[in-house]
Amino acid sequence: MSTILEEKQEQTKELLKPKVDVVFHALFREENKNLTESLISDILGQKVKVATTDLNRHLNIKIAEQKLGVMDLRTELEDGTKCNIEIQLEAQDYENERFLYYWADAYSRQLQRSEEYEKLHKTISIIILDHEIKELKGIEELGTKWQIRDNKTGKRILTDFLEIIIVEIPKANRLYKGNEQNKICQWMLFLDNPNKKEMKEIMAKNEKIKEAVEELTGMSKDEELRILAELRVKGRRDEYARRQYAIKQGLQEGREQGMKQGMKQGMKQEKIEIAKKLLNLGVDIEIIVKSTGLTTGEIEKLKVN
Repeated sequence: MSTILEEKQEQTKELLKPKVDVVFHALFREENKNLTESLISDILGQKVKVATTDLNRHLNIKIAEQKLGVMDLRTELEDGTKCNIEIQLEAQDYENERFLYYWADAYSRQLQRSEEYEKLHKTISIIILDHEIKELKGIEELGTKWQIRDNKTGKRILTDFLEIIIVEIPKANRLYKGNEQNKICQWMLFLDNPNKKEMKEIMAKNEKIKEAVEELTGMSKDEELRILAELRVKGRRDEYARRQYAIKQGLQEGREQGMKQGMKQGMKQEKIEIAKKLLNLGVDIEIIVKSTGLTTGEIEKLKVN
């Protein structure tokens, strides 16, 4: 009886969300290179072959509890191109600068000291965002490639070794309604939430996503992975709550400080007005000092004005 109940509970469990970094890493691990190839190929719009993925990126509970760890997936394509995929679930300060920094880090780590620049390979940074950014507002397409181009024609590329691709999940959800065949949209809906009703339609159209869902179904029964995913989600929520509390406290302290400062300035101005009246009445400066608390110098300046 208990076995039947357990089976029913197992069936009703939602699939883990692949946009949570620990789930993403477990799904697109070395053994599932074919899924990684399909994801990268569909985002780049060209067929690629993955040679290796970074095995050192796998996570455990201790790392999952660290909220500031770098959680990108690093791959090397068969032509030597380095391709990093990073999922960012929350808006950050100086996001565009961070995107460039992460690309530069991946590019520069190809060389050891004294090695020649000829050993460098093209580096692609794929950044998947769970929010939209103002710099891409009005660009209603996915998979735009950002490179270094000249400012006159915008067509001449300085080097094709730099390539940054930013994919916004909310935009993909929106665009899917108008183009259900868009493979980037299909992948983003899967990463966002594989429990959505649209997934049945997507699985029927995209064999690789169907394969990914089947793999994720098995992974979702792994209690340790569920704990890891919950830790990551909880960590982000706690971090967000701390930031919001700090902002709220800062605003409150700012208001209180402003009120104190305003009251202080108001009292000082009131003393000045009293001192002016006393000066006009010919009252001795020493008496004005004692009456208002202003200094002799401050009162002398009022006489001049």
